[in-house]
Amino acid sequence: MLTIAQKLDYIPALASTALTFVWAVVILVFRAPQYPTHWLLHIGYAVFRKLTSRLSAAQMQYVLPTTNLVYNRYIRSVRQKPLTVTLDHGAMGHWIGNPGAKNILVWYHGGGFALPANMGYFKFWAQIVADAERNGKSLAIFALTYTLAPVATYPTQLRQAVEALRYILVEKRHPASNVILGGDSAGGNLVGGVLSHLAHTHPEIDPLKLNEGERIAGAVLIAPWVILQPDLTGRTIDSRGDLITEVVGPLWGGGYIGKAPKDFFTDLCDAPPEWFAKFPIRKILVCGGEREILLPVIEEFVEKLRAGFKGDVEFCVGKGEGHVAPVYNLYLGDKRETQQGAKAKLFIQQLLEKM
Repeated sequence: MLTIAQKLDYIPALASTALTFVWAVVILVFRAPQYPTHWLLHIGYAVFRKLTSRLSAAQMQYVLPTTNLVYNRYIRSVRQKPLTVTLDHGAMGHWIGNPGAKNILVWYHGGGFALPANMGYFKFWAQIVADAERNGKSLAIFALTYTLAPVATYPTQLRQAVEALRYILVEKRHPASNVILGGDSAGGNLVGGVLSHLAHTHPEIDPLKLNEGERIAGAVLIAPWVILQPDLTGRTIDSRGDLITEVVGPLWGGGYIGKAPKDFFTDLCDAPPEWFAKFPIRKILVCGGEREILLPVIEEFVEKLRAGFKGDVEFCVGKGEGHVAPVYNLYLGDKRETQQGAKAKLFIQQLLEKM
């Protein structure tokens, strides 16, 4: 629960956010090319940057609807029946599409481990399912609700992510070759952590081993957060075209890691190339936005991944796009297709063609 001081702090925080909104509108016509080209994203990104740098994770969690609530709202809006599964270790999974589908995309949402999934996620996932249906492919999405930080810290969220995959492989008995992993930002971190667990077994998490010769069909990592607290010393940071600022990483990364030491499960970019060699997966797609401040770290991660991973690695940089643009642009009301979103959908469709 928030203290009285934290609740009172909403007043100056909202006042400063209102000023940010007004300023974004004022400079709309005269904005520099480093800002988003669409007016809606220009204003929405500015407000989001202010809120995430001004409010604590606890303050944002207090006013934002939970992932479970957003899921139920979405399902009601499309006049479908909610299908939620209670998993071990306090996690939950939500179905988008038919749970009896042949192929399953397990998705871990982002938000710095501190924010719930917003409506943009469910719209994006629904688009993926609809694309598969139009192409005659059977696909459903199983979206994880994990415990947010700092209420719970590492490795809780990774353990819950493993349980979501365990449910699909063991309880639902889907072969690994019919399963795709997906995640964005902090969720991309979880995808990397789950693959690391399959290859190396985290000492604090129950093992999950695939059958001999089995491999996950593929993985989509959109703007993966692969260094929780990157060293930005000497690096010029221009966040005008992005959702987040350099303030977020240390705060939310520290909230996630807690008192635990960082390792290759939390900071995948620190791992040597050979760490990726035994990842039991066929293909990996990594996406990033040209304007996002994490792009240099993502590029470094892709370089290491390509050096060590034995399968195929594809890399897409969305021109002029920010952090997790396929989801947050939808959340802000911009329905235009992003380059990252289009590439992710194409990648998934190509996987389905071979499944």
